[in-house]
Amino acid sequence: MQLVIFDIDGTLTNTYKIDEDCFVRAFALEFGIFGINTNWSEYSYTTDSGITQQIFKEKLERLPSDEELVRIKARFVSLLQEAFINNQDLFSEIPGSANVLAKLHLDSDWCVAIATGGWRESAKLKLQKAKFQMESILLASANDALSREDILKTAIIKAENLYQVEKFQKVVFVGDGVWDVKAAHRLSIAFIGIGDNKLTNVGATKVIKDFTNLKDFLKILQSAEIPRFSMNTILHIAKRQQWEQAKNIGTYRADSLDIEGFIHCSKSAQILKVANTFFDNQKELVILFIDSAQIQAEIRYEPAEIGELFPHIYGELNIDAVYQVIDFEAGEDGFFELPQEVINLE
Repeated sequence: MQLVIFDIDGTLTNTYKIDEDCFVRAFALEFGIFGINTNWSEYSYTTDSGITQQIFKEKLERLPSDEELVRIKARFVSLLQEAFINNQDLFSEIPGSANVLAKLHLDSDWCVAIATGGWRESAKLKLQKAKFQMESILLASANDALSREDILKTAIIKAENLYQVEKFQKVVFVGDGVWDVKAAHRLSIAFIGIGDNKLTNVGATKVIKDFTNLKDFLKILQSAEIPRFSMNTILHIAKRQQWEQAKNIGTYRADSLDIEGFIHCSKSAQILKVANTFFDNQKELVILFIDSAQIQAEIRYEPAEIGELFPHIYGELNIDAVYQVIDFEAGEDGFFELPQEVINLE
């Protein structure tokens, strides 16, 4: 038996924009939290649970209580229901997706599951409003785990139990985000991308626009491969305040750009040495994860003070090349430790 797992927003349904709008409004209306960063790739976990935790930490300096989680979910679902009443077209399917899901559910060779970074309550509502028949299809969501990888693991375990399979011969994840490619790569499961070709830039080998051609999708499903996740990432340590200012104007420039003519960057294996040599005891720092293929300025690999060749950006950094940002502070002893997000790049 084989298993195919589908994401929801942007994969099965055209609900990405309304989902984002209602999610942000829910925080404003329920808790008076405004100015939420909607570049979701900058969050440690690109799931509703992970994003909510980070928003509370950044805005309120604490984690949400169970009661507050119930409140934000209820408000979010209420706003989605209100949006549907005002405009049902906001909850349409990705062309052909409902048909593909129905056909696969009847296929004796394939088992079907859904794994979403959204909460179960909102996920079910969006699928219902988009007229999907969901009664017998299992769902793993941000209610089950914090990370995309763990949500996918949950979907696989649930499917093994439901279909009474010890281990699936093949697992294929169908998604539309860079984080989906990354999750499939980390779990060593096959991947099919939905949408434009941007996912091929980060390692997806199969990307289709939608599901309108059922026969073609079934062929691709059989030949789907584990993505390479080939994003060529370089790292830069920045002051949080400078990065926040850069997001408002669209480009980032370090002090070194004016002094030396370039922005210092590092490869993942170099970042800890750089941090402990030049940033000891410093606080309010972040690490920018930069897709070097998206940088508009020239990149040169040149020797630095501590030896080795380091990537230098000769010009301002366009912020759309930055796909993740994490907090980075020295420990009590003044030294830094390598964050898990950097370890995962190696």
